[in-house]
This record gives sequence, C-alpha cells and structure tokens, in this order.
Amino acid sequence: MLEKGVISQGQFIILAVLYIIGTSILIGPPLYVAATKQNAWIGIIIGISFGFLHAYMYGILAKRYPDKTLIEFNESILGKWFGRAVSFLFFIFFLVLTSGLLRIIGDFITTNILSDTPIEAIEITFMLLLIMAVRLGLEPFSRTAEMVVPWVLIFFFLLTFCLLPEVEITNLFPLLEDGIKPVIKATIFSLGVPFSDLVIFLMIAPHVATPKKIGKALFIATFSGGFILLTIVLLSILVLGPDSIIQMNYPIYILAQKINIGNFIQRIEVLAGGIVFISTFIKSSISFYSTVVSFAHIFQLKRFDILTLPFGMIIIVLATVMFPNTIYFNLFLSTTWVPLAITFGLFIPLILLMIDTVKVKLRKK
Repeated sequence: MLEKGVISQGQFIILAVLYIIGTSILIGPPLYVAATKQNAWIGIIIGISFGFLHAYMYGILAKRYPDKTLIEFNESILGKWFGRAVSFLFFIFFLVLTSGLLRIIGDFITTNILSDTPIEAIEITFMLLLIMAVRLGLEPFSRTAEMVVPWVLIFFFLLTFCLLPEVEITNLFPLLEDGIKPVIKATIFSLGVPFSDLVIFLMIAPHVATPKKIGKALFIATFSGGFILLTIVLLSILVLGPDSIIQMNYPIYILAQKINIGNFIQRIEVLAGGIVFISTFIKSSISFYSTVVSFAHIFQLKRFDILTLPFGMIIIVLATVMFPNTIYFNLFLSTTWVPLAITFGLFIPLILLMIDTVKVKLRKK
C-alpha cells in the first residue's frame, strides 16, 4: 500500500462533509435553480436520499475489501487487465475533476476578490499548496480539515442567522408550477454535483482506522453536508429569488454581501471567500491525492509523491485548455460532468458490486 497514514473515522467524516460542501455551495445553486427555479430545494432533498444509497453501496464495497482502494479492488473483481483498464478510466475521472476544481477556485477569486490578478497566478499558487499537502500525505491534510471545520460551521450559522431578516417566503411559490420533471432534473444535477463524487472516498477508505464502518461515516457526512447545501440553496432562493440566482455565478458571495446588522456586522463577503477557499482546498487535496495515487497503483510505482509536480503542471494546463471561460465551464458542468459523475459514482460501482456479489455466491456453491 502506497499510503502509510491512518486517519480516524471522525476525520474521515469531516473530510467527506467538506468535500460535499466544497465547490457545491459555489456552483450548485445556479445549476439546480436553472433546472427547476424555486423548487430546487425539493430536488436537493431527493438527491440527499439518493446520496444515502450511494453511501450504502460504497460501504458494502469498503467492507468487502477493507485493505484495498478502489483501484485495487477493481482488479480483484474484474481481473487484472480489464480491472486495470477501468481503473485507468477512474484516474482520468479524478484528473478532470481536479482540473475543474482548480478552474472554479481560480474563477471565483479573480471574479470576486483579486480582480486584477491573472487567473494563471491564482491557479499556480493554489496548485503549489495542493502539491505540498499531498506530498505530506493523508494524515496532515486530514488534521488540517479537523482544524478548519469549526470555522466553516461558525460561518454557516452566522450566515443563516444574519440573513433571516432578508427572507421572502413568497420566493418559494408557486410549488411544482411546471410539474415534477424539472425537479427530477434538479435531482440528477445534485447527484452529479456532489453526491456521486463521493466514490473518491473509496481511495481513502483503507486508511481509516475502522474501514468496515465507512458506510456509516458516509451516511453521517451525506446528511450533514447535504443539510448545509440544502440550507444554502434555500437561503439563495428566499433572499435573492430564483430569477436572480440564474444570472449569478456565485450566489453565496452575494448572500454574504447582503448581511448588515445595525451597520456593525457587514461586508463579510471576504470571510465567505475564505471559507470557500478552505473547503475547496480540502476537496481539491482529496481529488489531487486520488489522481496521483491511482496512477501510481495502476503503473505499480513504489511512491506517489514524485508524481505531484508533473501532474500539478498537467492539471494547470488542463484547467485552462479544457475550460477556457466561465460560460464554457457552466455548459460542461450541466451537459458533460453530471452524466460523467453519475456513471463513475453510481453505475460503475453498482456493476462492481453486482459482479462481486455473483462471484461470492458462486464461490459458496
């Protein structure tokens, strides 16, 4: 096993919660609201329910292969060559995911905070941080997540409490104006961003002190992260209105600008930017870690840290070449990424589970 570190179940849950809310609170609300307007919150609730099914499925796989990562048990289930081919597809999936995350944080910072700074400078700086985090290993960035999660929660409760006076209940109506189909579409979007992405935690599962309890940990993380995401979507609809959200790239930043209590507590959008940066850093660290570790496993390398610099440079290039602007990225997100994430996060693990179940039954006979 390439990674020698071990993390606790609590650290695993924190990583998963931060992963769920990471970029989802940035890019999620416009994506869901564009599909079903003021009924987006219904789609999120249904999406969380499906997220529980994902957690249950990943928990079974982790329990059956407690000492193996996703890449390793692919070969155990599908055979050496076909399993390795599927593993290589997962590596590509992780690579594209990391490139997208880098583009998101670059766009967010240059649009809202450092508008005169070239996006390339932001992406290079952020990637250097990711390289440092991944080289240090799983334990250090898990401890980092443990340290920053209280600040994320404090901001979340502060945002919720301070925006209550701005709420307009009428923004939630009419309910199901266009029927159930748009809600189903929003549910599918919520599976692509972020719940199907949780398959990436099968790369970390063997390094948890209690790998057989991964399912329970992911249940807790899905509920907690899903609740935060649902609250942000509801606040966006109630405060900004569905028509306004569709026109925005990052509604959570606008929400933070709305806060003004007694002309004393105000202008905390930079704090929102800091929280987004922290959660996106943790999410990107997990994604980048999975990218280099999966490549090292596939090609049977003895170390994964030597891959961080070359893959870091590749990802910086991909973030620019694959996503030349925000409009193209948003189009890619809704038309390409969502079905891609559901394929790798739902269908392939489900097929793996079915094949493994059949093999277990045949062995018993």
